[in-house]
Amino acid sequence: MRILFVGAVAFSARALQELIAMQVDVVGVCTLAHSPFNADHVDLTPIAVQAGIPVRDTSDINSLEALNWIQDRKPDVIFCFGWSRLIRKPLLTLPRLGVIGFHPAALPANRGRHPLIWSLVLGLPETASTFFFMDEGADSGDILSQASLRIAPTDDAGTLYEHVTELAMGQIRDFVPRLVDGSFQRLQQD
Repeated sequence: MRILFVGAVAFSARALQELIAMQVDVVGVCTLAHSPFNADHVDLTPIAVQAGIPVRDTSDINSLEALNWIQDRKPDVIFCFGWSRLIRKPLLTLPRLGVIGFHPAALPANRGRHPLIWSLVLGLPETASTFFFMDEGADSGDILSQASLRIAPTDDAGTLYEHVTELAMGQIRDFVPRLVDGSFQRLQQD
């Protein structure tokens, strides 16, 4: 299975490193060298270069240039983890398995920006790590994998981010083989 990876935050870096450690076929990485609005921005170029993976810096993942570059990599699936822009239909429909996104909340609850902060502000007892098949909406596609996480009274946004990241890495190790052999399931959001 050929994976194209899109991301530009600390979570993206961890997920890309996890995939490299799993020795799956990451055929390309799209990232941002600079981000004016992500406090946890990480340029994935050094990780990709060290692993020998072709990399492209793009501020517009929906541009014709980016779309052509991605199409040339012939991905079976795109993982879009940590990209704060909506993806349009031409890219969503390019890979045969679609585009899989990540959201640190129990979708369909807490869609949108800053879900971990909102879970703390709202005093929620738990949150979740959710991987889902992206569609043209915001965090609205079918769920691939979702795991719950209790929020401790001592958690802040930083510790919660760390806990969700660790949980998500286990999910990646679980669902990637199921994507490869076709045994994955899709759960429609209510």
